[in-house]
Amino acid sequence: MTEVGRLIADRYRLTEHIGSGAMGVVWQAHDERLHRTVALKQLLLQPGLSAGEAHEARERAMREGRIAARLQHPNAVAVYDVVEDAGQPVLIMEYVPSKSLSAVLEERGPLSPVEVARIGAQVATALTAAHAAGIVHRDIKPGNVLLADDGTVKITDFGISRATGDVTVTATGMLAGTPAYLAPEVAKGENPGPPSDVFSLASTVYAAVEGQPPFGLGDNTLALLHAVAACRTIPPRKAGPLTALLMHMLRGSPKERPTMSEVCRALTAIGAGQSAIGLGLSSGPTAVPEPPPMTPPRPDIRAAVPDPVTVRTWQQQPPPPMTPPRQPYPGTPP
Repeated sequence: MTEVGRLIADRYRLTEHIGSGAMGVVWQAHDERLHRTVALKQLLLQPGLSAGEAHEARERAMREGRIAARLQHPNAVAVYDVVEDAGQPVLIMEYVPSKSLSAVLEERGPLSPVEVARIGAQVATALTAAHAAGIVHRDIKPGNVLLADDGTVKITDFGISRATGDVTVTATGMLAGTPAYLAPEVAKGENPGPPSDVFSLASTVYAAVEGQPPFGLGDNTLALLHAVAACRTIPPRKAGPLTALLMHMLRGSPKERPTMSEVCRALTAIGAGQSAIGLGLSSGPTAVPEPPPMTPPRPDIRAAVPDPVTVRTWQQQPPPPMTPPRQPYPGTPP
């Protein structure tokens, strides 16, 4: 699948090479039956794989098509079809004229917190729908966030997504996910869940405003995984109004993180220039409220006020009888 103009499955003609990743090659193609532009993703088998590993890789591609086809959302790249070419599965996907968030960051550098909040809100909207459908993405990172020319944000690459009831295709022990954006529980080998996507989205938002993931950048993958497992995040310095939300999403315990729907509401509010009120967010679990200001003691005036019981008792007593004036004795001069 290396020549422009080649026809795939007697229907899709290759027009332009878009890019390559660890799992496949992406092409722009023309659907000659429906006369529309589509994107094709062919599985890229690594050299030296055994027959079992190659079968697992093919199953992974088929699984990506099944999972992504279950999610129909305006902020998720749609999968139209799965075909075979020379015995290899090829995904037929929605073509989105766009740039990845990672490419935009390379061109422009870190973005403003408000702009990143607007991008993250659209991603969180799609992930909220995915979680409701029983799908965990497991590989949220800037490279899988597409910024379309019309301003729409779409998340793509559900190749290692996990769906409820689907088979597991990582028996070879391959690490599923990008280490710099993994959640601590995933780095420890635990099964990922929706809170893991919350953490990875926070890492993506963090990288967009800070210029690097929350665990930094390094070539030593084992050291990076150790830092992720220990949740040794670097405190953000440029996040501004996103700081409290990010620290809440980046908590080590999955139970302490907000849900994706709560994250969506908070990012939408921040993107609109408002504060994320309603989640009870704080910059960390050790935040201590400031004590109230000291007030000088008020003078005790109870001594100057009569006892209310005494006053009430006195008011209930009848007044003493009036004594008539004394009359003068007879003969007394006036």
